[in-house]
Amino acid sequence: MKILVVGIGELGRRVATDLSLKGYDVVAVDVNSEKCQALAREADVMVINRDATDPSLYEELELGSFDVVIASTDRDEVNLFVAAVAKEYGVGNIVVVTRTAKASELIEMLGLADVTFPSPIVSAKLVLSYIEGKYGIVELTKVLSGKYGIYSIEITSGDSSVGMKISEIKEILPKDVMILAVFNGEQFVEPEEELTLEPGYILILLAPVGREEEIESALR
Repeated sequence: MKILVVGIGELGRRVATDLSLKGYDVVAVDVNSEKCQALAREADVMVINRDATDPSLYEELELGSFDVVIASTDRDEVNLFVAAVAKEYGVGNIVVVTRTAKASELIEMLGLADVTFPSPIVSAKLVLSYIEGKYGIVELTKVLSGKYGIYSIEITSGDSSVGMKISEIKEILPKDVMILAVFNGEQFVEPEEELTLEPGYILILLAPVGREEEIESALR
C-alpha cells in the first residue's frame, strides 16, 4: 500500500513512522526542514521538504498512484486543499485531520474525504486502525498496570445505539465499563444521563483489556 502523509507534526510523524514499520510504502511532506530531517533520521520514509499548497508537487509525486492520502497539517485550509487535490487525482482513500467543526462540516458537504478526525481526539492508533480496516473500537492507552484501557469508539449512522440516551447505553454495556466523556464533533461533554447519541459522536470509555468485541457488539 502506498501512502502519502502531508504534515509531519507530532501526529503525522508518528503515523508515518508506524506505517513504515508495518512495511507500507510511505512518503511524507512538510514545509518545515527540521521536521523533515528528524523524520528521515528515525524512519524508513521518503521525506520531501515542500509546500503542500504547491500544485506541482502532486504532479511530480504522481498522486494518482497513491492508495491513501492523510492530510494532517496544523491548518484546516491546507488540509482541505490537500483533500481536494487528492480527490481530483482519484485517490481511493482520503483521511483528513480537522481543527474545527466548521472544517469537518465543509469537507463532509463537499465530499472531499472518506473520514475526518477531529484533532482533540485523533491519535496515531486511530488513524492506523482506520487505514488497516479496523475502524471500530480503538485502544488509546493502557492504565492501572495495564489491566484497563482507555478506548474510543465512534457512533455511526447504522448503529443500534443511535438515538439512545447515555442512561440506556449504560444498561447495555458491560457493568465494568465506564463512560468517561463524549466528543460531539466540537467539544468534549459530560456523559449526562439524558444526552442522546448521534452519528459522529465519539465515546471515551474505561474498560478492562480484552472487552473490545463485547463493547462494540453492544453499541453496533
